[in-house]
Amino acid sequence: MKFWKKIFLYSLILFLLLFNGGGIILIEKIHSENLNTAIKTLMYKYLNVESVMYLNSDYLMNIEVNSESNMKNWMDIIINGYSVNNVEQYSTELYSMENKEITSDLKEKISGKREEILKAKEDEKSFIIRTINNRKHAFVSSVVNLENRDFKLIISKDIQYVYTERINNYKFFIIIDFIMLIILSIGMYIISKKLTNPLVKLSAVSKEIAKGEYNIRVVESQKNDEIGVLEHNFNLMIDVIENNIEELKYLNESKQRFIDSLNHEIKTPITSIIGYSELLLKNKVSEDIKIKSLEYINSEAKRLETLNSTLLKLTLMREEKQNLKKVNLKDSIINVKNTLIYKMERKNINLNINMEDIDIWIDKGLLEILLTNIMDNSIKASDTNSRIDIEGYYNKDTDEYMLKIKDKGIGIPKEDLDKVLEPFYMVDKARTRKNNGIGLGLSICSEICNINNISLDIKSELNVGTEVILAFNKEHFFNEN
Repeated sequence: MKFWKKIFLYSLILFLLLFNGGGIILIEKIHSENLNTAIKTLMYKYLNVESVMYLNSDYLMNIEVNSESNMKNWMDIIINGYSVNNVEQYSTELYSMENKEITSDLKEKISGKREEILKAKEDEKSFIIRTINNRKHAFVSSVVNLENRDFKLIISKDIQYVYTERINNYKFFIIIDFIMLIILSIGMYIISKKLTNPLVKLSAVSKEIAKGEYNIRVVESQKNDEIGVLEHNFNLMIDVIENNIEELKYLNESKQRFIDSLNHEIKTPITSIIGYSELLLKNKVSEDIKIKSLEYINSEAKRLETLNSTLLKLTLMREEKQNLKKVNLKDSIINVKNTLIYKMERKNINLNINMEDIDIWIDKGLLEILLTNIMDNSIKASDTNSRIDIEGYYNKDTDEYMLKIKDKGIGIPKEDLDKVLEPFYMVDKARTRKNNGIGLGLSICSEICNINNISLDIKSELNVGTEVILAFNKEHFFNEN
């Protein structure tokens, strides 16, 4: 069942229970009050008749009390004199203690057992409601003593109007109930549809998303209620899902590029080795071709060895425990410079270092591998008679020590900047292969930075140069002298 239908039905059921329950209670309360009023009025009339009888009981001295006809006449005089029956239609009955009728002005004869007569007692008023000819009658009876003689006095009245009024109230209430139910049904239908309309939209959008349409969004109602918050959170969720999917696509593409590159890096030297080895085995070649073939086989074998050792190093870096030490960053840069001095001298590259002495807590071996790979890439990308600038300073805004290594080399195209950290990715494959590169240098740098919580950022412009920025976090491993 749809949600709007649940709201609609539950609201109607709740209304029927509360409204009808309250109406029944109210009608029954009104009926009870009317009935009590009728009983009190009847009791009041009984007391008045009884009082008149007592006040006129001295007349019994002048009549023969044993004569039922005299008693009847005497009662008729009292009743007519009091005018009880003429105005309010009360009935009066008088019986002897033997339950023999003396006088009665009942307009309808009552058949069967008369409990109101049988239960009449002295000093106690008995009250009974009976149905006579499908009409309700109320009876009040008691024993009265007149001149040392007991009689049973019964006063009754037709109270059918009380029950008729209750029936009429129920009929009126049913009409009102029906009208209210129609109005409420129309109102709740409109309200439930309006309340659940945003949920219907959310459901429609979720179906489209399930089909792969991650670019659609829910139009937010700009309200601060639960629905508005749900719409906002739903859009946030889709943003996160879309970003995660894009990231997964990128990782999947990166993984595929890694597999393709690794396959190429392995297949190329193996093909060369097999080709030259078959040439040596199957043909009679000159000494020069033999030596050249052996040189190619040796070169490609060393390339495979380098590839294997580099991949092994990249794997071990993720698993080995770091050996953190207090290392002077400037001294480490100078050590790397001395290692690469031969390459810089060959291209007449000048290295400018502008930084103060600073100590950091880090694995010295990993730090020098990181710096070596970055500086070696700068040397390879730089032209002859160029320069490389290394600048270090403390950034108070970010609370980090910034190390910038900048060259004026060939640069990296913008479309390649987000891929240069992937394993085997080469911007200029011809130049990289010429320099015996395998495209794992920056990937190793990225892994070292991740392990040591170093922020790595690369900025580059084609034919202008490349700047590599390393940010060392003070809170975790940075110490000042």
